Amino acid sequence: MKTFLKTISGKIPTILTLVLAVSIFAAGQSKQSKTAGGTFTNPLVTSQDSADPWLFYHKGFYYFTATLDPQGGVWLWRSRFLSGLDAGEKKKIYDAPKDGLRSKQIWAPELHRVGRRWYLYFTASDGTDENHRIYVLESRSDNPWDEYDYKARVFDPRQDGWAIDATVFRDRKGSLFMAWCGHVSGNGNGIYIAPMSNPWTISGKSILISQADFDWEKVRYPINEAPEILSRGDNIFLVYSASDTGTPDYALGMLVNSGGDVLNPSSWKKSPRPVFSQYKSAEGNVFGPGHNSFFKSPDGREDWLIYHGKESGEYTYGGRRARAQKFNWNSDGTPDFGRPIPAGIAAASPSGEKRKR
Repeated sequence: MKTFLKTISGKIPTILTLVLAVSIFAAGQSKQSKTAGGTFTNPLVTSQDSADPWLFYHKGFYYFTATLDPQGGVWLWRSRFLSGLDAGEKKKIYDAPKDGLRSKQIWAPELHRVGRRWYLYFTASDGTDENHRIYVLESRSDNPWDEYDYKARVFDPRQDGWAIDATVFRDRKGSLFMAWCGHVSGNGNGIYIAPMSNPWTISGKSILISQADFDWEKVRYPINEAPEILSRGDNIFLVYSASDTGTPDYALGMLVNSGGDVLNPSSWKKSPRPVFSQYKSAEGNVFGPGHNSFFKSPDGREDWLIYHGKESGEYTYGGRRARAQKFNWNSDGTPDFGRPIPAGIAAASPSGEKRKR
């Protein structure tokens, strides 16, 4: 018995060490499982400028495009993690011709799934801004990473003119519409909406929904542009960008439609103040946040904003890079976008990202 007790007592420190190690490992695993999604920092893209960003999550990948190659074409990137976007796969889906009306100044691409195909809307010209028009590509399958073919120029034959920043959306009844930015006589640029019979055909009259009304929408030039749609409950929110994008005052404004006809301007109520604007702090500055889009986290539980911003307060189009952050909702049902997160501050990745443990 003495021999047995001596043997056991000699192993007690080893056993305690093992138990302690297992406990620490289990605690670490528990902590890791809670933060398995990891973190990211803004800007999402540091390798190059990435104005007018568009992003969505689909079947295991984030898909991203932006004004990445304005004189060469349209690129599509993808990554399994938001933090890995800049180093992810990259594919050119539109190679611009050497000349012609869609060869240069290629801006603001957006990729939408309509039916069983993907449609890439973009703006292009022949090098003269006044000739900017809207064009669309069509995927060859229901896979957004597939090849694309040029489909058509999208325009209203009743009011064919300068047009940029197209997006498409469905109203409460499921009807398809396009919203874009066009010239407004005597007041810069504004937001138009028109019905569509298919993803490449406008089938009704274009209606001016919004133009620059407030001083914060008129810095250097009166502008309402880059419309994006966000729907929740009975409300349709049209979030747009205001003022000249080169200024630090470029900001997001918002219209709210609470049940009316989307083609009736009186159905839209405009916020008198920007809903997302420049932020200066000891942690860092973000100027000119705008030209946004929205996306859902991989598990569908979180709402996210992606936009471009810059760190320079000077008037410049350079340095506009894609940034993202989660947003919440106010008690009255409107979105609360918060403040732009300065560069280099770690934020939790979107919920549902699946990482190897």
